[in-house]
Amino acid sequence: MHRRTLLQGMLAGAAGIGLGLPARAAQFPDRALQWIVPYPPGGATDSVARAIATSMGEQLGQPVVIVNRPGGATNIGTEAAIRAAPDGYTLLLAVPPLVVNPALYPQLSYQPLRDTQAVGLVALNPNVLVVPADSPFHTPQQLFEAAQAKPDTITIGSPGIGTVPHLVSLLIGQELNVRVVPVPYKGSAALMPDLVSGRVNAAMDNLFAQVASVRGGRVRALATLGDKRSPLLPDVPSMTELGLSKLSGMGWIGVVAHSGTEPARIARLEQAVLRAAREPGIAERLEAMGLMVMPEGREAFQQRLSTEADLWQGTVRRAGVTAA
Repeated sequence: MHRRTLLQGMLAGAAGIGLGLPARAAQFPDRALQWIVPYPPGGATDSVARAIATSMGEQLGQPVVIVNRPGGATNIGTEAAIRAAPDGYTLLLAVPPLVVNPALYPQLSYQPLRDTQAVGLVALNPNVLVVPADSPFHTPQQLFEAAQAKPDTITIGSPGIGTVPHLVSLLIGQELNVRVVPVPYKGSAALMPDLVSGRVNAAMDNLFAQVASVRGGRVRALATLGDKRSPLLPDVPSMTELGLSKLSGMGWIGVVAHSGTEPARIARLEQAVLRAAREPGIAERLEAMGLMVMPEGREAFQQRLSTEADLWQGTVRRAGVTAA
């Protein structure tokens, strides 16, 4: 009897261990995650990631560590994320260059829609068309009419090649048949001296980068590049409101992971991202930065990535622009 009882106990223990293994294997995450941000620390985009990462870590029970990998117009950070193991422990901050760069850099080692998959959208990043304070232009139409009257004389700055503001400046020629001269700079800070002094006639730029200058009277905002007015500049009309919906262009900030990551892990990460973005304290902080907090699940965000890739890669190729 004693031997039979002992054998039954051993079998029961083995069964328990067998049942326990799948449960432990399915537990995710069981260690720290890294979130690659393809920009230097301290910027607005980096700040968004850090706010979301803190909340995600609390939800997941594991820290989400920000790893800044700037350079190469976000290509360095993106390639690092794609080279990482497809296990859900490496995330990538996703911004428009993710889907634009294949057109700008034909020799890229990755394809975003093949090598990454959406986790979730956090927010939209509005842009604005501005001119120097003493500019004779008071509407976008006046600016474009001047360019039509004298082709290739009106210069429009932007914060960089492949940014949404730069791409919208390319769209002006393609959609309105107006020949302007796009002038991409290396960031908004580099753009500002030429804009304020009038060395460029206008600029498309990130809304938050220009709000203080608009309010301070250093530049004048003609229109925001979206469907709605921004709460930060409620007196400035939107391009859609002015009948120029083809020139709408919104940046966006989201999260993607390696395309090989198993769906259950993506779903767990999606839940954490969306819940973080919806937290009132985080949402208020992001809105104060000029962002439109509009959390979007992985399916809708994946569709957005595909649509944006088609739109902006087509725009770049028609313009014949490359950065390589």
